Amino acid sequence: MGDIASDTGARKRLLLACGNSALRTLLGEQFAASADFAATTVSGAAAAEAAVAAAGGDFAAAIIDDAILDETGEGPAPETLCGRLRGSGLDGPILAIGDRADRFADADATLRPPIRIGVLLTSLRAALARRGQARPEPDLGPYRFDPTGLRLVHAGDGREIRLTAKEAAILRHLRRQDGETVSRDSLLDAVWGYASGVATHTVETHIYRLRRKIEADPARPALLLTVPGGYALGGQAPDQEKGQ
Repeated sequence: MGDIASDTGARKRLLLACGNSALRTLLGEQFAASADFAATTVSGAAAAEAAVAAAGGDFAAAIIDDAILDETGEGPAPETLCGRLRGSGLDGPILAIGDRADRFADADATLRPPIRIGVLLTSLRAALARRGQARPEPDLGPYRFDPTGLRLVHAGDGREIRLTAKEAAILRHLRRQDGETVSRDSLLDAVWGYASGVATHTVETHIYRLRRKIEADPARPALLLTVPGGYALGGQAPDQEKGQ
């Protein structure tokens, strides 16, 4: 999983996932001296995902670079890592460092090297502020979606439905599309990453299990819809053809 160094204390906890050893050392030293942030540093993608999963949602944000790979050098491409971290439970902003912004379409901001620590901190604080000012997740049918807590809470009786990290990531990704259809391949990429070797039928299996949790009648879904070309959330795309 790779070496992990952390300094948590009472400061905001960050995940620093950098494959570039010089950058990892530089930023690690800067955050070690910071009064506001404490960094957990990893060098590989697999270690980054494991750290997020183990943190239980405690990371306020993540910083990643485009040199990140797993320990074999054959890990997920940088452009899939944002979705994989969110699928593991990260709900805070992700700042990416690299020359190609298109490789980090799901990141909150992309910074081009060379990196100045002042610019990085300004971008980090701005991303955290935007997240803090964002409106709560809209209701999903009768439920309030709590992606950080991995749950749906019934607005009427307070009943909770517990979600796995992947199930929460599926709902989060669909919610971000504002009612637009999400293809199976797009959902697979965002939640699992193409390089993970997961087959497309895995998406259908998770959708099936999720419907059994949240739908009054899973055979006639009203919330998690199959539409031409993929999936959408009920209530956001009323003109879309519904299906199973």
